[in-house]
Amino acid sequence: MIGALTPFLGPVLEIVQRVVPDPAERARIEADLRSAAAETDARLAEAQASIITAEAQGSPLQRNWRPLFMVVCMGLLVWHAVAVPILAAVLAVPLDEVVGLRAVPDGLWTLLVVGMGGYIGGRSLEKVFAKSE
Repeated sequence: MIGALTPFLGPVLEIVQRVVPDPAERARIEADLRSAAAETDARLAEAQASIITAEAQGSPLQRNWRPLFMVVCMGLLVWHAVAVPILAAVLAVPLDEVVGLRAVPDGLWTLLVVGMGGYIGGRSLEKVFAKSE
């Protein structure tokens, strides 16, 4: 799994290679940087795990608020994308007068895309790592 500092480590190591001429010193600095990045990533993973563990031990609402929130967002999207156009057709209202998906606020779209993408991606990673252990 890619750590939080991994994307930054490559450019930093390139700078070290350019600035430090002594190969032994450069190797020591690179090893120290890699070690510090690995330690920081491990602490971050521990903190994330403790948050997930704490949430899992709480009430059902505390455990399920993220999925419930995404269900509400999806419900709003279905209302605007499916129900409103169907109601417009049943009531013989021209579709030009129905706002449909244009009424979905940009913030809701962004939240839905990020939320669903994060949730689906997170669940996929959980399943991949659970199989590999």
